Amino acid sequence: MIYGASLGAFVKKSMPDKGFQTNSQKLIELLPIDPAVTQMDVVVLGPKDMGGSKGKALREAILKKHDAIDVVYLYQKDAEADLVEGDVQKTQLIKLSFDYVVGALQSVIQNKSISGKHRIESGDTRGYSYDAEQEEQAAPESWRDEEEDDSQSLVYEEPPVVLETAAGLEARLEAIGKFSGFDALKKQMDKETIQYELKHENVQYAEAVNMLEELDAQIAKVFKDSTIPPDMRFEQLRQIGVNRAAYKGIENGLLADKLASVMDLVVQSAEEAVDARIRQMRDALDTITSTRLLYEDYGKLQELVDARMSVQMDLMELSKEIIEMYQAMDLSVNELIDQFQDKGPSGYPYVNDILQPLEPLFIPQNMAAITSRLLSDLNRNKVTFSIIEEKVKSVVNLVFKLCEEDATIIEYQQKLIKLLQAQRIEDVVIVDHVIKNSLRLFVGPSNTGRTATALTWSGVVSRRQNTLLLDLTGNTKLGQYGVEAVSLATFLEQRLEQPFLCVAGGSDIDLEQAEGMVAELKLRLNYYAHIHVLLDASQTELLSKLAPSALSVHFITDCTPRGTELLKPAVESFQEPNIAQKVILIDPPVDPMRMVQDLSIDPLLAKVIVLPRSQHIRACSLNRVKPFESKEVADIFEEAFR
Repeated sequence: MIYGASLGAFVKKSMPDKGFQTNSQKLIELLPIDPAVTQMDVVVLGPKDMGGSKGKALREAILKKHDAIDVVYLYQKDAEADLVEGDVQKTQLIKLSFDYVVGALQSVIQNKSISGKHRIESGDTRGYSYDAEQEEQAAPESWRDEEEDDSQSLVYEEPPVVLETAAGLEARLEAIGKFSGFDALKKQMDKETIQYELKHENVQYAEAVNMLEELDAQIAKVFKDSTIPPDMRFEQLRQIGVNRAAYKGIENGLLADKLASVMDLVVQSAEEAVDARIRQMRDALDTITSTRLLYEDYGKLQELVDARMSVQMDLMELSKEIIEMYQAMDLSVNELIDQFQDKGPSGYPYVNDILQPLEPLFIPQNMAAITSRLLSDLNRNKVTFSIIEEKVKSVVNLVFKLCEEDATIIEYQQKLIKLLQAQRIEDVVIVDHVIKNSLRLFVGPSNTGRTATALTWSGVVSRRQNTLLLDLTGNTKLGQYGVEAVSLATFLEQRLEQPFLCVAGGSDIDLEQAEGMVAELKLRLNYYAHIHVLLDASQTELLSKLAPSALSVHFITDCTPRGTELLKPAVESFQEPNIAQKVILIDPPVDPMRMVQDLSIDPLLAKVIVLPRSQHIRACSLNRVKPFESKEVADIFEEAFR
């Protein structure tokens, strides 16, 4: 069989016939034992099992485990791989979710023979939970020797099997707090549940219950015996009643202790469950306002906006469950106190009426103390539940406040994100020049990949329409990529027409020359549908001169501190409002939104294009090959710029 602790719920759900959930302490006890005895073939562990003192003891037990037991360790982060050592099969998963855990376990089952669960059917059903709906949360903790009684045992030829027993109430409560809801917690406080658990796990309580039944039987026998004189019968009934009160006091004390323990665990589990759900809801709220949403799918944004409304309903439901939890606890305490009020010497009303004058003798001496302690515990837990409810109310108030403040913002974001996601930020630009639809600017510092970026995208675009690339940086590197560029003077003097033409000019172009160049470019629009101009980040005046005639400007950075520092002044000095801004980030090492903010660019008003660092482009530079002719490079740019 396959055992798990923190991942036990996934193991059991995926393999009902072979999976068990248990705790770390039980794994520590069973790891050194031969699986032929324990039936524990595989142990599945996660990072949560390695924490605290139990985690240390568990790591030591793994080093001393039986050779026939396989230990599988599933983790997500690289740092978690070193939490356990020894003969352990480590598997890194993308996420510790049900689907990924099941997939990892399939390989274990294929490579190892796993024994299934066995049940011993007999007249003694103490090995099973009385509640059929309660999922077994722990592995078997004891083994019974086969009895020779033919009426209650079955003979097996195979090795001794494990008798599956129900988990203790406290252990189930701990598991329920992690994997279930409040309905299961409320069920554990039921008076019948507590009495059932005590009877099967506490010998003293079972003896007290049996003695009470025996004393009731003696009372009935004495009362019905007509041979006993009335005075002697009254005295015998009085003595039996006194003894019964003593055992009743023992029973009541054990019930009160058990209920107090259960209430403490219920409160603890409820508090952990509420804290976990509040954290999840806060994460959901954070996701709604994350800047990443600007580049997510519009439909996804709408889902997240709807999720915020769902969070409100979940919080209200959570507050209601807390109130119902306390009501269930109050009901259990009052039912138990009502049971304690049984002041008679027997379970027979007629006998109790006869012995009523001696009623004070039949009251358990500890009844007042037990009742007072239960009421005190109930009041203390009421305070705790009030604190828990206040936590929920604070989040409810936060949600309402966010909804009130963000209604306008969400509506604006929806419209803006729809526009940005459609990849049409140029649509907001007013075309007031004949050249504006064709002219696009590329700006970046040297040695940051600006030439490769502008050249590659221009080459890709030229496959669809004739394209002109003007490199005005004064330090052209087009030759490194196998491109022969003509001079700017030659281009202006001659009417060169090629599907893809590269022109290199000096960086000493003044504003008057720039006007003349723009005027000449307007005359070439009948042939060149796309005109791309590459500028250095230091050419801010030329950039400002060309920007009013351009449809978009692309700020290029390799995301290094140097590249960001050199590009930032050009961004900050750029003031042209009627132009679409795009930021090209090459292999960003951190969140792209962080890089955009470092450049002082408003992410709501610019489109972010992320390019991975490509070895193919570097190879093109070394081999003097045009990068846009490489299918791998072209595919990357098509995907990034689309």
